[in-house]
Order: sequence, then C-alpha cells, then structure tokens
Amino acid sequence: MNSRVVIIGLDGATWTVLQPFIDDGDLPNLARLMAQGAWGELESTIPPLSAPAWSTFLTGKSPARHGVFHFVDWADGSGDGAGASIVNGASIDSPTIWDVAAHNDRKVGVINVPMSYPPRPVNGFMITGLLTPPNAAIFTHPAELSDRLDGYQIDLDRFIDAKPFAEADGGTKAKRVVKPDLELMAEFHAMEDTRARVALDLMRSEPWDIFTVVFTATDRMGHYLWPYHRRADLDGSAESEALHRSIRDFYRRMDEAIGQLSAAAGEGATVMVLSDHGMGPIYTKNTHWNNWLFGEGYVKLAKTSRRTVDGWLLRLRIPRDRLRRIAAKVPGLLKSKPVSAIKRAPTAEIDTAASTAYYERWFDPVGGIRINATGAEKEKIRDELIEELRRVVDPETGKPVARRVLKPEECLAGPYLHRAPDIVLVMEPDYGSSDRLSNYSSIVTDRPVIGDPGGHHIEGILVCAGDHIATGSGPHSGFQLEDIAPTALHLLGLAVPSDMDGRVLTEILAEDGPPVERSGPMEWWPDHETARAGPDEVADEEAVRDRLRALGYFE
Repeated sequence: MNSRVVIIGLDGATWTVLQPFIDDGDLPNLARLMAQGAWGELESTIPPLSAPAWSTFLTGKSPARHGVFHFVDWADGSGDGAGASIVNGASIDSPTIWDVAAHNDRKVGVINVPMSYPPRPVNGFMITGLLTPPNAAIFTHPAELSDRLDGYQIDLDRFIDAKPFAEADGGTKAKRVVKPDLELMAEFHAMEDTRARVALDLMRSEPWDIFTVVFTATDRMGHYLWPYHRRADLDGSAESEALHRSIRDFYRRMDEAIGQLSAAAGEGATVMVLSDHGMGPIYTKNTHWNNWLFGEGYVKLAKTSRRTVDGWLLRLRIPRDRLRRIAAKVPGLLKSKPVSAIKRAPTAEIDTAASTAYYERWFDPVGGIRINATGAEKEKIRDELIEELRRVVDPETGKPVARRVLKPEECLAGPYLHRAPDIVLVMEPDYGSSDRLSNYSSIVTDRPVIGDPGGHHIEGILVCAGDHIATGSGPHSGFQLEDIAPTALHLLGLAVPSDMDGRVLTEILAEDGPPVERSGPMEWWPDHETARAGPDEVADEEAVRDRLRALGYFE
C-alpha cells in the first residue's frame, strides 16, 4: 500500500449539523465520499479542546504522552491558571506524523493546522495555524512561502479585541461585543475562500505525499452562531433565516472545496475529512463540585478567606444563586455598584494542604478532582469518591450529572499522566462546572449568564474514501482521534511507530490490503535540535492570550 493521503480538517464539525445538509442534497461531495468509503463518529480527546486534540491528531498519542492538556502549560500539574504560559507547537513533546513521513522520504504539505506554530523544518511546506501571534514575522516554512499568500488570514483579527455574545461587565478584560450578523459571515466566507484557493494552488504546484489543511471557521461559527445552524432551532425571524442561509451557503462552499481538493489529489489518493471535536448547544446548568465537596467534608476553607463574600455565604448558609434571583427582581439592582462588587469578588480560597480533595475546572464538559493523599490512602479515598460522584444527580431531573467518572489511567496513558487530576469527570452535555467555593442552593443551578451559544462536544466526524478504503462502510463507532495518525501512515505504506497510542482503523480498510507493520519509535526530523529550535523572534503571547480569551477558551 502506497497511497497519497489528503486530510481535510473541519474544526468543530458535527454530524448534527452536517447530516441535515447532506439529507437536503447541499453537500454532494461529502455525501459521495461517504457512499464510496467509510464514515462515523470520531471521539475527541479528554478534554475536547483544540490544543490537546490537534496535538493528538499529529502524534497519534494521548495528551499524557505528548504533554499538552490545555492551551496553557500544565507543567506545574495545575489547571488553566491565567498566569501560566501559552502552549504552542514546541510544547508537543513528541515527533509528529510529519517527522515519520519525512524520515521515510515522504513529502508533506501543512496548512493551518492548530499547534503548528512556531514553523519548523518539514520535508515540504508549512503554513502555521491557531496560536500564531498576529505580529509573527515568520509563519511559514520555507519562510519565503509567505510571499505567495496574498490576502491570506490565519484567523479573524476581530477575535483579539472583540467577542460576539460576550457580556461586557466593565472588568479589565471586558471585550467589545460584536453582534453576529451577515458581515461576520462574509468575513468567514472570505477567509476560508482564500484558504481553499491557497491550498489548491500549493497542492497543484508543490510535491507532496500527505497533505493537510484545516478550516477553522466551522468552529468559530459553532461557538457564536449555533442557534442558526439547524432549521429546527430558528426563531422565525428574518434575521435568523438570513443567518441560516448564509451558514448553509458556507457549508456548500466547504463541500465544494472538499470536491476540488479531492479531485486535485488525483486517482488513488485517500481522502480523510475529520474534526478535532464536535459542537452543540452550550451547557445551561452549572455544577458546583467544590460546594459539594465542602458539604461532604473533603474541602477546607482557607483561614484567609473566612471574611470574604463567599466565606460569609458559606458560614451563614446563604445561597449565592438565590441572592442573584432576589436582586434580579429589583430594577437596576443587578447593575448597582454593591452587587457588581459582589459578582466580581474573588472566590473563597481552598486550603489545599488541609483539604482531602478539591475540584479543578479543565475544559467543559470535562473537569477533575485532585486528592491530597498518597499510596493506599489515596486509592481508598479515590475509590470512595468515584462511587459517590456516580450517584450525584440533578435534583430537578433525578438523572446523573456525570456521564463518566474515571481514573485518569482509564482514558490517558504516558509519562505526563501525573499532570492529570486524580479523578476525571465528564459531564452530560447540558452541564458545565464552576470551581468557585461558595454556598449554593443545590449542586446544580441554572447558569446565570450564557455567552457563546455553542460549545465543544466530544463527538466529532470522520469520513474516509479511496482505493484502499472499504466501500459503503458506515456508520462506524469506536473511532478515536489518536487513531488518525497511525491509519494515515499505514495508508502511506509506512510502518506505524510502536509508541503511538492509536491503532490503524482496519475495519474501514479494503480486505485485500497489506497487514499493518510496526516500527520502533521515530525521532524528530531532520534531528531533535533543529526541529525544536524555534524562531528567533519574540512572540506576542499576550495577543495570543487575548485571542484565546475572546474565543472563550479561558477567562
């Protein structure tokens, strides 16, 4: 087997959106690939967040093996603290599929893959993606490739200082609110039209064996325009109808690009269309795990926080959410200075040394609990807590809040496993989490402010078609994002490195294909020192942080 491979990423794409468009005949090229090949749900990483997810796509490895758990560095073993440094491609502590291909004399083409900045030597060409600073002087390999990128945008710069649906509450990082409209959609159209044009130009003019391009507007639209994606969700207004038509037209354009890229790849090429995670309605309920752990005796309040707002609420047993409901009934009270001060007051601090266990947000719908114990005592506490957590239900529905309660070793593997929390919680889709230590009327309360209407879901998409793929095979289940790299390498006719966690998806392959071959672990290309050197320029990390904040990836 020695087929060229084209990978087309639709960041955040979900069957919930695609299938109705396919049923209506709007996406003929994607429908053709599905009929000619295999398709199904592709499960994202835990959590379903772009930084660890695309790193897993690139390496075929768990976040605990490549070391990227979030958009911020988890080297200290803590959560998404605002003071931590931002990760980038150099944070991936593993060779990638590009390195394996290069060591086997295969040419690569890379366009807009998140976690590819800073640009690094590849046996081919690269245009970096998300996390590229807006002022980056070099964002391609070779550097002179940038001269061919007339009008090319990595992302919309409006996401640095403005955020659709954001609530500008007067804080230091309040964002200018941008109403979702047809102008925003026109910008998405233009950005991805240019990206598709550049991809076709490079595909036709440069040598390659494995070609990857990622379109990111599908993710941005999911976050900010989710209510307009599906006809069943429209409110009947002319505005919602117009936005829905624009979104449908955008997906038609993406389908056209899929058809053009597939045709340009030539006969015999394998085409893979995938997303790093899915998308769906944002959660409407908050779970207050530290409040629950405090009530169960696991969490201890720091002495320095006893006289804070939350400290008084805990001691007096006054629910914070009920205070808000009362204030909402008095005209103007919610925006008054005293109430605004209470809303912005820092949370009560947890005495982590004295606490048996405490909750940390990761990225909804995933969070974690850290246990302050070792050895057999820790295992005993962990087992007891897991049983208790599985029994926690939403008082309104009587149904469990957590979809899965796991030990990290059940979903992660590798030398960085110690960075993960001691218990991993995967919430049901309608539940997010707050790590605030305060008093609430219930472990579950309605979310008071909903910003972005769409959020990440674990279930993404995968479609594969080509001479070496079984025809009419789908829908499948059980696909994991870490399976993409080994499957692509096998389709290239290469052995799969033994340190990849993923597997070759043999169930989608034609029956007459060769057996899967394994090799020893691969190194970076051309060598470790050159690959990890990075650019000489100083990146504008604060601008990257602002972009991620505007996109809702952390506060």
